[in-house]
Amino acid sequence: MKGFSLKKAGKGAGQSRTVFKNGAMASVLTAAVLAAVILVNLLVGKLPKKFTQFDLSQNGVYSIGEDTKQLLAGVEQDVTFYYLAQTGQEQKNLTAFLDRYAGESKHVRWEQKDPALYPTFAAQYGAKDAAEGSIIAVCGERSKVIDAGELYQYDYSNYYTTGSVDMLFDGEQQLTSALYYVTSGDLPVVYQLTGHGEAGLSSSLESALNAQNIELQSLALVSADEVPKDAAALILAGPTVDYTAEDVQLLRDYLDGGGSLLVFTDASAATPNLDALLAEYGLARTPGLVVEGDANHHARGYDYYLLPDVGYHEATQAVQDLYVLLPMAQAIEVSETENVSVSKLLNTSGSAYNKTAGYDMTTTAKEEGDTDGPFALAAAATRTLGEAESKVIWVGSLNLLNQAIDAQVAGGNSQFVLGCTAWLCGQDTGVLIAAKSLSGDQLVVSAGQAALWGNLTTIALPALCLIAGAAITIRRRRR
Repeated sequence: MKGFSLKKAGKGAGQSRTVFKNGAMASVLTAAVLAAVILVNLLVGKLPKKFTQFDLSQNGVYSIGEDTKQLLAGVEQDVTFYYLAQTGQEQKNLTAFLDRYAGESKHVRWEQKDPALYPTFAAQYGAKDAAEGSIIAVCGERSKVIDAGELYQYDYSNYYTTGSVDMLFDGEQQLTSALYYVTSGDLPVVYQLTGHGEAGLSSSLESALNAQNIELQSLALVSADEVPKDAAALILAGPTVDYTAEDVQLLRDYLDGGGSLLVFTDASAATPNLDALLAEYGLARTPGLVVEGDANHHARGYDYYLLPDVGYHEATQAVQDLYVLLPMAQAIEVSETENVSVSKLLNTSGSAYNKTAGYDMTTTAKEEGDTDGPFALAAAATRTLGEAESKVIWVGSLNLLNQAIDAQVAGGNSQFVLGCTAWLCGQDTGVLIAAKSLSGDQLVVSAGQAALWGNLTTIALPALCLIAGAAITIRRRRR
């Protein structure tokens, strides 16, 4: 019995040692796995956020575009974005957005500054009254303040029809603009001419030009001895009366010295003196208004609201995938002259035709005597005179500048104007960032596309369902 007991005890001790050994191995393995998990988390935490955080929003609201990535790739100076927000009150979407900027360049970083802990920090950059949530971009001695309110825009264009207000996130445009500003030289100054009944630019377009780091000022030629020497470009937006011979000579002298001119005209105003200046650049207007015969090139129900094809040019890089809408536009005739090269920027289809009567037309239907297209609705000309190179863009529709018209094409018109202005100023036209809607993209379709989808959903699809149902019924009855 004793031997039996000793044997049993020895066997029990062996099992205990085995259990202990297995338990120790399991503990070591568990610790190794935990250590590996912690190590992986630490390594992943060091990776740029573009590899660890994904933007699943409909419009890619919290992603940065290729234009911004190209700009970030070329940054060679150290830039810091200071985010003014109290600890625990940060906007997580905005900090994630800043992470994406920092992840694209080793020279870009961001840092949070709690106003409660650093009450005088913003004052050193002239932002003593900056609202909480604002961002300050700093590079060396240069800085730019992005107010918290500038990170969002509100589009009221549909308010009176739908009662809704579209909220736009403008973070990329504002941050990229600030980055461009603090890492570049002096801002180009663009003068908008006044005194001849010109139309003013919309507040949204002025803000967009400012975000593009273009300083906009006014200039009355009647009281000027010359165009200011710091003028990177001039904007003539729909003069209702002609410029005098003296005014035109000031413009000619400016252009001969290497200046740039952006012109918007309307068919209702005759400006022979101005037209004579533009003719020196191989540009001339065709009397009348253009009507589009191709439903894919005009807005639904309005064949004089034109949706032209966008030509390939440096000034139109930003609108290659967008619609540009030109209501009541004139055709711009182009011709090559000595030392002048001309490019068509916006073009109708071959089904377009010109109504010479213009605003006095009694019908938009094609009639005998109407001139057949295609037509250029906007054109760019470059002239070389000695060592000076001057540039002119003529757009045959003043209504392109209308803010409500711009909203119909989701900001395509504003992007076109920005691209033209940037090219005239010698800026990089590839860095044009539009605000992104937080409530979904606006669907823009031509009249032809609307008719196609309408027929598919109201005729073709129901007919297909009826045919399929009849086929199934007949098949079952035959069984």
